[in-house]
Amino acid sequence: MAGVWIVRLLLLVTMTALLLPGGATPADAHAGGLSSATSEARVVAIEPPVPGLQVRAVEFGARLLVENGTGEVVVVEPLPGSPPAALPVVAPGGAAYWSDPRVTAAAAQRRPDGDRSAWTVPLRVGGITVAVRGEQFWPPPPATALWIGLAVAALAVPAVAGVLGAGRRWGRVVLAAATVVVIGAHLLHVFGSAGVPEDQPYPLMLLSAAGYALLGWPLGVVGAWLTVRGHSAGPLLCVAAGGLFAIVITPVDAFTLVDAVVPFDWGADLDRALVALTLGGGLGVVVAGMALLRRGPVPAA
Repeated sequence: MAGVWIVRLLLLVTMTALLLPGGATPADAHAGGLSSATSEARVVAIEPPVPGLQVRAVEFGARLLVENGTGEVVVVEPLPGSPPAALPVVAPGGAAYWSDPRVTAAAAQRRPDGDRSAWTVPLRVGGITVAVRGEQFWPPPPATALWIGLAVAALAVPAVAGVLGAGRRWGRVVLAAATVVVIGAHLLHVFGSAGVPEDQPYPLMLLSAAGYALLGWPLGVVGAWLTVRGHSAGPLLCVAAGGLFAIVITPVDAFTLVDAVVPFDWGADLDRALVALTLGGGLGVVVAGMALLRRGPVPAA
């Protein structure tokens, strides 16, 4: 009997993944294609200072922003031998975002925690050459053991409770509640990630960060509701949603638990907690749901 349920589950996940729009992919863990990192870019100075010219690092150091309040055209000078069109040319009153190869090269270095590496981006403002001085900073990493422990606890609580309560009505409640917690944690992760890209519409970034969760959210909500109602399809949908979040969606976010810089609007530690709850809780939902499926339907109250 368990083998039949597993086959049905695999068919369900496979078909829904195939039917999902191609634009929603798990690679977009954070909105705009951003991801966690071990270092962060900072602009230190502009030499010589030019009235009206501002350059700063944005999106947790992923890109630079130049705001041209001068009366001259601002040109970001390319690396020797690279095409000039690859970097922005900003008219007076304009602004531009870009990922500079000099900053990217500095970020690719391996440095000890707390270290800094200097970089320089040359600009041409009219007939003046200006140097944007910056640094790449490597903050201390997070307490990874703490967040892994939270993920293990998020797995163990629903798994143990689900197995023990597989033949009781409260077991269904545990499974439904754990599924809702996983969905809520991932929703908050998406909402906090979508606000980081500065030059993109928030609704578009929500879709970018959601990916396969566009399937997982309704799958889990319907599964939790049917599970509480005592419907036999409820646990199956919960298992499918939990597996989707824990196996397909959230693993690409696992670097958040070890990297120091996290592109999230509401604090890196909150995002780490949400990722741990989604990853561990999704696996816990799978274990609890499979236990209930093996036990068979429990009459509704």
